[in-house]
Amino acid sequence: MSKSSSAFKSPIAFSAWIYFFIFLTANTLLSYFPLTFQASLWISLLGLALPFGIALWTGKPSPTSESPLHQFEFWAKIPLWIWIVLGAAALFFRFDQLTTLSAWPIYDEGMVGFCALQIAQKGVHHLFYMFSQIPVFYLWLLGSVFKLFGPSLFSLWFLPALISALWVPLAYLTARHYFSKSFSFFCVLAAGLAFWPCYIGRFSVNENLLLPLETLAFLWLAKCLRAESNQKQNLFSFILGLTLGLSLYAVFLHWISVLFIVGLTAGYLFWKKRPGLLIFLVVGFALPVIPFAVIYFQSENLSYFHLLSSASLSEPWLDKLKDAWNTPQGLFWGVSPRELCYKPLWGGLINPVLGALFGIGLLESFKNPQRALYRWLCVAGLVLLLPGMLVSDFEFYRVLPVLVILIPLIALGWARLTRGFSARSAAVILFGLIAASTALDFHQLFQVYSHLWDSPGYWVKESKSINNDRAYQLLKAKAQTEGPGFVFSDFAPGFNDQNLKLADYSFNAAANEKLDSEKVQWAALVVNVNYQPFLAKRLGAGKTYWISKDLNLPDGGSMLWVVEINESNRAIFNHWREAQLALNGYLSEYFEHLNFKENNSYSKILNALDQTYPFFQKDPFLEACYWEKRADLFSRINLFTEAAENLTNAVKKGYPAAHLFYHLGTLQMITQKNTEAEKDFRQAALAPINFTQSSSLLNQLRGKTNASF
Repeated sequence: MSKSSSAFKSPIAFSAWIYFFIFLTANTLLSYFPLTFQASLWISLLGLALPFGIALWTGKPSPTSESPLHQFEFWAKIPLWIWIVLGAAALFFRFDQLTTLSAWPIYDEGMVGFCALQIAQKGVHHLFYMFSQIPVFYLWLLGSVFKLFGPSLFSLWFLPALISALWVPLAYLTARHYFSKSFSFFCVLAAGLAFWPCYIGRFSVNENLLLPLETLAFLWLAKCLRAESNQKQNLFSFILGLTLGLSLYAVFLHWISVLFIVGLTAGYLFWKKRPGLLIFLVVGFALPVIPFAVIYFQSENLSYFHLLSSASLSEPWLDKLKDAWNTPQGLFWGVSPRELCYKPLWGGLINPVLGALFGIGLLESFKNPQRALYRWLCVAGLVLLLPGMLVSDFEFYRVLPVLVILIPLIALGWARLTRGFSARSAAVILFGLIAASTALDFHQLFQVYSHLWDSPGYWVKESKSINNDRAYQLLKAKAQTEGPGFVFSDFAPGFNDQNLKLADYSFNAAANEKLDSEKVQWAALVVNVNYQPFLAKRLGAGKTYWISKDLNLPDGGSMLWVVEINESNRAIFNHWREAQLALNGYLSEYFEHLNFKENNSYSKILNALDQTYPFFQKDPFLEACYWEKRADLFSRINLFTEAAENLTNAVKKGYPAAHLFYHLGTLQMITQKNTEAEKDFRQAALAPINFTQSSSLLNQLRGKTNASF
């Protein structure tokens, strides 16, 4: 290592350490201690805002003759063993406990996996998928992984972990085009070991492509600006435009802020360097964007974009400010557990150590406005935060691109702290800060996050199906000892979690057509527990696992019912297999129009479900499931009378199970038909088994009506 000046001359360096510890203390209190609103406000003012203002007012800017911090070299060469350790640690953070850390995928991952499986089996037929209009690229990638490894939880989570891992060397390569080797090394340490990039690599959603695509765009921009010949400049300008345009096929709404920042920056710099470069940029961008725009705006389903753009128009201003505050609060100190998934779980997405470094880096930027790069970092960071702050539907993927801005600002804070120290001392400070930061992030990811799933209540908050996870653990053990079987998990009503179908695909002959259905010896259903006596009477004694027993669900919840297949019932299960496969078209339509209260989209879902009826007709269990699904759809659009009519068909044409009467009674209560509701709750009590809460509702109604029993 080469040595820089060891003299500790600058008072700014010393004061920077004072402010660093003040920021660190304030961030730690705000992140990890339960505080009242008043206490949090005082800590924010006295520990963050006031010190920042004092430092900004009293600190002197760096002399213009002094080498900027992002170009300062602390070491001439970084040892190979350090790179090896960093690479191993980055891979560990992303792949350790790959299929167990998250316990079970969220519903969004199930929908993504379902679409990817359809692409793997039938090819690409759309540019956009599902209600949220996900572009096809990530789904195609995941479908390719399914083809390579087979659908499974491993395949589902392998792709995002790989994307997150590949981003780390790409981040270093890009940083080296803008910063010194030492500064870039700190950037890659943050990219490889910080909580936020490692955490997002645990979710199989297409927004994981944001960081690699954004970093790649900045790489092409740097190459264009540094190219020596006009021909190379033209080429890299065209490639930059092409990258920006093609990225829309991977991510769309989340990409708009990146497109704005990179496009505006490139346009300004190209105009100053050589205006002709703008032509190549625009041509490269237009080639993929024109067909994209034509297809997108001809799409029948633009409601998701409309929902985001108008969600907060009628919201009170105070509520808008609270929604906007969620973004910076979640970045540095954490948000309420009531917020949606993808949030930090213990403190913020940026831990107090990195948060304090960010404060010093931001201070350095404000004190040196003569540095164009520092001005740009501040403005770009603010712009990239706006997509999360201007909508009421809170989600951190919308501000994920700001991480590419935060990391250089954090590195700037480290560089300010170590300026004036020897190379050896700078290295000690660096690894001390990284060790403390990594310890906090390791604890959040592998301790706090993994233990969230010890509480069944948290599964509901995070949109995960604990029922399907419990069913899968039992099914996996069954398959390991007895081989493949039939698993029927799509007959339940509502928002079907497709993750179980992905998890059990390797041994589920009801979904995997590569398995010989004539050789399976067992079948399993995930349905309401109150169906159990009807199934047992028809198909013989099976084994019942009441997987919702401890959840206290009003309709009894779900069971996993497992029965052996013999010659007397094999034809029934083969028929049920055909019925479940027929539901794939209905599920595709369901996911395409998830917000089906708008634009009468529910009619398309109902039509898709009605097309499956020939497969369900005249089988009492399938009839009950079909009409129960139909009733659920009507309930979701508040057509309660129609929902009640469908539930009546379910008990007449299917099985008169207790939960069907329970749901019918609740619909009668909603429509103010209390006498009919009492009769339905009484019918639930007369069913072979009744694990519903119909008796408590019946007792409530007895005081409201004069019905006799």
